[in-house]
Amino acid sequence: MPSPYRKALLAAMVVLPMAATANDDVKIYGRVDLGLLHQSNPRDGNTIRMEEISANRWGIQGREKLSKDLEAFFRLEQRFYLDTGMERSGRRFWTDKSWVGLRSRTFGSLAAGRILTVGNSIVGGGDTEAMTDSVGAINSRKGRVENNMDNGLYYESPWLEPGGGVRVRTSAHYVLTEVKGIENPWGLGFEVRKAPFLWDIGYQHDVYRDGSAPTTEDRKSNSWFTGAAWDFGSFELKGTVAHSTGYKGVVSDHSLYRMSTASVSVNYQVGRWDLGAMVTRKLEKNTAGVLQPEITKVAFGSWYKFSKRTMFMPTIALERLGGPGYRPGSNGFGPQRDQRENLYVEIGLRHEF
Repeated sequence: MPSPYRKALLAAMVVLPMAATANDDVKIYGRVDLGLLHQSNPRDGNTIRMEEISANRWGIQGREKLSKDLEAFFRLEQRFYLDTGMERSGRRFWTDKSWVGLRSRTFGSLAAGRILTVGNSIVGGGDTEAMTDSVGAINSRKGRVENNMDNGLYYESPWLEPGGGVRVRTSAHYVLTEVKGIENPWGLGFEVRKAPFLWDIGYQHDVYRDGSAPTTEDRKSNSWFTGAAWDFGSFELKGTVAHSTGYKGVVSDHSLYRMSTASVSVNYQVGRWDLGAMVTRKLEKNTAGVLQPEITKVAFGSWYKFSKRTMFMPTIALERLGGPGYRPGSNGFGPQRDQRENLYVEIGLRHEF
């Protein structure tokens, strides 16, 4: 008997072509990429392997005009491993996005379902990031924030124009389901645009789930994050800063962790080449209060565009562990955890549709 995933996929294959025919505003999109990666000191001992450059995905999105000022919209997105074909989360079909909502030019938009959070939508939305879809990035570049939330509401205001070419927009998310009586996770964001400058800032109050028991509360997080970018014409300069702290209230797990991240990047376009360089740094104390190694990563990458949809992506990055949290033979790189540095060289190919 087919698994639930197979049933859902078969239903999508039957229904989607009919939906696209009936409504031109319904479309299928996605990204597939894979690269050959070399690491100088991998922890599993495999110095060369196949690995995705970023999370492979496919999705469906659509909208329908209801009136002069109002439209309905939806979006569904699944993520998977291209090298094995396995669904990414192992627990849900629509891993990253599954929502429906209404959008008004006057009042903004409201979506409900498995939503993106403020941290993922603004600073994590692409305008203030560079080289994040490669080994050049570190994890948790926005601090320790949840990127997706189930049973959530996401509001985005229309762009307001106070004058002088400035545009301002706010966004907020709120999760309807409480976890063991703990107040509902929420977030608030603020975006400013005035060419050639942009700035985002946001705050999230999250509830993390226990990996072994996803339905129970694990710990709380308070995070703020900000990002800015300036387009100089010939190149773009971007940067992000984030800080997260564990919650100190009366919860089952008094999270002692703290995390701070920062990144600075520059992008420069030459013909079909998009060249990038980025420096990232992360300081962290884990949930048990143990100081982790400081991580510094320097990366250089390029994207050669064969077309609007297909690109060649070579990247080289050096990651170094240090600080009082680094302990040789314990939390370093390599099978013996005795290496302080790791060199990454990746050659990948991406196609978007």
